[in-house]
Amino acid sequence: MNLSIIPQFKGKRWLKILLRSIHLVGFSGVFAYILFDEPQVIYWVIMLTSGLGLLIVEAFSNLLWFVQVRALFMYLKLVLLGVVFLYPSYAFHCFIIIVMMSGIIAHAPSSVRYFSFIHFKKVKSVHDIKG
Repeated sequence: MNLSIIPQFKGKRWLKILLRSIHLVGFSGVFAYILFDEPQVIYWVIMLTSGLGLLIVEAFSNLLWFVQVRALFMYLKLVLLGVVFLYPSYAFHCFIIIVMMSGIIAHAPSSVRYFSFIHFKKVKSVHDIKG
C-alpha cells in the first residue's frame, strides 16, 4: 500500500533544502517587521508560500506525516501564526515560540519526529502500523 501522492524524485532533497532556505528568509523578514515595526508584505508572501511548498512536499510524500509529531508541531505553529493575525500584540512571543519549536523538532531524533500520536509508536511506513 503506497501512502504517497508525490513519488520520490531526483532532486527532492535539494528542493526541500531550497524551500527551507527561502522559508528562513521570509521568516526572518517577518520577524524583523515584528521587532522593528516596518511592514514588508513581501516577506509574509515568501514565508507563507515557501512554507506551503514545504508542507505539500513533506505531507504528500508520505501521508503518515499527518499523524506524526513533526506534523503536530506544524499544526501548533499554524495556530500560533493565527494568534499573530488575531492578536498582533502577541506576535513577538508567538515567533519566539515558533523558533524554539522549529529548532527542537528539526534536531530531535527520528524516534521523536516520526512518533505517531495516533499509533503511539515510531511510524515511518505502512509496515510500521501493522503488528
